Amino acid sequence: MIRQYLTAAASAAFVLASCATTSGTTPAPEASATPGSVITADGIEAHIRFLADDLLEGRDTGSTGYDIAARYVESHFRLLGLEPGAADGSYHDAVPLQNMVADTSRARLVVNGETLEHGTDYIISAHATRDESAVSADAVFAGYGIIAPGLGIDSYDGLDVEGRIVVILAGAPDGLPSDVSAHLSSNRTKAAFAAEQGASGVILVLADGLTRFPFSRVAAMSANPRPSMTTAANASPASIQASALIGSETAERLFAQSGRAFSEIVEAAEAGEALESFALNTTVEIEQATTREMIDSANVIGVLPGSDPALAEETVIVTAHLDHIGVCQPLDDDPICNGALDNASGTAAMLESARALVQGPRPARTVVFIALTAEEKGLLGSAHIAANPTPAMGRIVANINLDMPVMLYEFNDVIAFGAEHSTLGPVTAEAVGRAGVSLSPDPIPEQSLFVRSDHYNFVREGVPSVFLMTGFSSPDPEDDEGAAFLRFLGGNYHAPGDDLSQGLRFDQGARFAVINYEIINAVANAAQTPRWNEDSFFAQ
Repeated sequence: MIRQYLTAAASAAFVLASCATTSGTTPAPEASATPGSVITADGIEAHIRFLADDLLEGRDTGSTGYDIAARYVESHFRLLGLEPGAADGSYHDAVPLQNMVADTSRARLVVNGETLEHGTDYIISAHATRDESAVSADAVFAGYGIIAPGLGIDSYDGLDVEGRIVVILAGAPDGLPSDVSAHLSSNRTKAAFAAEQGASGVILVLADGLTRFPFSRVAAMSANPRPSMTTAANASPASIQASALIGSETAERLFAQSGRAFSEIVEAAEAGEALESFALNTTVEIEQATTREMIDSANVIGVLPGSDPALAEETVIVTAHLDHIGVCQPLDDDPICNGALDNASGTAAMLESARALVQGPRPARTVVFIALTAEEKGLLGSAHIAANPTPAMGRIVANINLDMPVMLYEFNDVIAFGAEHSTLGPVTAEAVGRAGVSLSPDPIPEQSLFVRSDHYNFVREGVPSVFLMTGFSSPDPEDDEGAAFLRFLGGNYHAPGDDLSQGLRFDQGARFAVINYEIINAVANAAQTPRWNEDSFFAQ
């Protein structure tokens, strides 16, 4: 019955899109329109009520529910007069996705002739491009596996890695800024560093005392393998034949013939000492096999052409992920994770920001709005579009990302991830100030939020980016000091409770959207092209 309703809803969304204003014909501006009058709580509520309805079944990537949501966004892009921005001339830009599962029955990790046990001693990783592969080589230890000359870090200095299997610690050294640490701790970043040095395999050590998620916890979760999703832009480097995760106990075996106990390495890391890189005098064999299934999904792209001929080729990209996690674990017989705050709220803010831009003077630069797929699968929709921009996206000069404004409380401040790294920082500060709130630093750096939202993929491609989050300060004592935000993270986040029953403050959603509109408009009209600050790590 639900599928019948879904089909009917999809048809209704298609009819709405077909009957909408012809793309490219922008409605005439209203002379009295202001962001605060255009962006309303009612508008935010209307979008969220549709996108978080049970009929969309949580908007999982590749599902009918997601496709309905994509049609809904397209219909509003058409109504606003935004031009289609996909490579094929439509609004829907396909993202090549695949579900992958490591075949544990064919997984092997052999250390000096001893065959280890999968799920107990190690976990094999699915490979993004190879159905099966194997590597046998000498192993070397490369500390945290990081190359950052500007920070005085090069784990591979003096180490011969060509054709070898690199053993690296998860995480990053202490003392780094939270966003830089999150970037350098990324498995994707570390695999790229290893591949650049010519490594043929990677073993990541989840060392006891050094990581938030110990190997034992990850191993327990691997007992029933679940598909992981990837896209070509997020694929494993070609030279890496196979990779695996291990814990401290298996690491001790790898270090047994090196002359150094692994426990000494952990003690040095805990003390904040620089880690030596050295050969382990150990031969390792890794073998993997991966099964995969191709998935169809698309980003939805709408374009507001710039008004200044000299600046229109420069584009400001505004993103919000449209997907959520779909049908999840039931709570009180409710199996659907609706994603009202994650991220119907951000999508609503993006649509209303677009409405305000259309109804005001057209910005000098082109503004491209993208509802992204597969964020919940690993930022895959943004990885694809950032690495493969469509012709309509022009020369990308900035990204402004809207993800999960927690509109459950009145907020006094916002956190702007990435603002301190570029000239977007002062623009953001001024916009926030106009809205009567303040900017605060990252209050939960241990969550590595800088690499957990879609702006991060634009940062990786060299684009100055900013991502706003509702802050921890509130005039209500019950919500102040992050209480409301953390209640959500510890309760309804990625759970069925993230729906319309949780007391959403649509007025705060509208306030958040106005702040983002102010940022978008200021960046799109700035006299100077956005640029990285000279002292930023990401300007390297």
